[in-house]
Amino acid sequence: MKKLILVLLTIVILNACSQESQENKRPPELKVSSNNDEVTAVIGAYDWTYESFNGNSTTESVDSDIPPRIVVNQTKHLNTTLGSKVNLDFTKAPKEIKVSIWNTNEKEREVDVVGSSFNTDEKGYIIYEIHATWDQGSVSYAVNLHVE
Repeated sequence: MKKLILVLLTIVILNACSQESQENKRPPELKVSSNNDEVTAVIGAYDWTYESFNGNSTTESVDSDIPPRIVVNQTKHLNTTLGSKVNLDFTKAPKEIKVSIWNTNEKEREVDVVGSSFNTDEKGYIIYEIHATWDQGSVSYAVNLHVE
């Protein structure tokens, strides 16, 4: 009986380590919310380093198209109003966040970020790029907001 418990405990521990390793292999997810509405941002280009269970480090570099072209993969638009606070909720808090507004083919300007939020300051369908940095690397996200 003791051997069976030991085997089961070993399996549970190895499974937990494997799940933790899998979670660290991917950049954090980003939820963007405002005025009781929420969307998942589309992940773009990133460089992400993770350590596998055997102690080896691996860096994954993924390139992406520009934010206006990747937001087509966003499942829905976030609807909000002019001057509203937009919250950035990462599954793991970053060290640094930068937010930019894009037009159809280039970055227009940066937006002031306070903590993990910013305020909308123009109307229309606005494409935001969120660039976040962690010890493991940096990730670019894109989100399309409908600001009324």
